[in-house]
Amino acid sequence: MEAKIRQTHAALIKAIADIAATMPLARTVQLYQFALFLKTHPLPTEETFEEIAADEAIWDTQFAATDDDRLAALVAAVEAEINEGKVLPMFDEHGEFIEHP
Repeated sequence: MEAKIRQTHAALIKAIADIAATMPLARTVQLYQFALFLKTHPLPTEETFEEIAADEAIWDTQFAATDDDRLAALVAAVEAEINEGKVLPMFDEHGEFIEHP
């Protein structure tokens, strides 16, 4: 699924609602909690939508140019950290956002 960055605000809200309508309740709660997180942690005022879109394009290009074996190694390293308990969860078992100090 390819994201259309230049959608109107109303179209993005509808797209998010359409996605949420197809999710199980627990995932919809997580989506809601993440939206609350984003609302309470706004982007710096000097970062424009265009700058964010340009940064995303750079990341997309870098990922596309990265060897699959290197990405697989990165995924394995992250999964190892998760399995070893070296990371903190973002949501609790009820889908509620966890604020860590």
